[in-house]
Amino acid sequence: MTSPVEQLASALTATLADRTRRSPEASRPPATGWHPGARIGATAARGALAAYHDSGAAGICVLQDGRGVWLNTQSAERSWDFARRPYAVWQWTPSYNGQPTWLIGALAPGAARVELVREDGGVGRADVVDRTFAVEMEIDMVTLRDAKARLEATESTSAEGRAEFEKLLSESRAEMSKVRVRVYDDADALLYDGPSISSDD
Repeated sequence: MTSPVEQLASALTATLADRTRRSPEASRPPATGWHPGARIGATAARGALAAYHDSGAAGICVLQDGRGVWLNTQSAERSWDFARRPYAVWQWTPSYNGQPTWLIGALAPGAARVELVREDGGVGRADVVDRTFAVEMEIDMVTLRDAKARLEATESTSAEGRAEFEKLLSESRAEMSKVRVRVYDDADALLYDGPSISSDD
């Protein structure tokens, strides 16, 4: 299995090379100071690895067949904002076309365990590393089963295509909001039990 350190290094190298090639002035992530966190799909065709920087910035490494291929970064302000709940969302992905649902983010101080909970009561437990978490779960999101076909049925730049895209985004948020998150401290006391995402995630 490819180690998280190797996957992060590979993703960072690919991202820096691409952005340098595009333009010397292009925005690039720092070349050093990154650390691997929680991950899902470590050796799968499609996976993700949370990463964090010494500056407080956060990142999501895109994994393909166990290899890190890209690093998406975001600022520290939202990455570690726990004002409303004991976790911050870095990335959420609903079950498009039958793919697993993903939730990736960071935990507030004192939080230790995260669960994703389906409407039928099924529970998926997150991987937690250095206050980052990542969880994937099979969830049947009915309105998103044929998302790809719906988008391909219209020209993306047409009014109809844009309307379908906006509708799909709205349905994605609605489906994801039905999924609940439970957060516990290290003594298994419940800290949060509520919707997985909020309106501004």
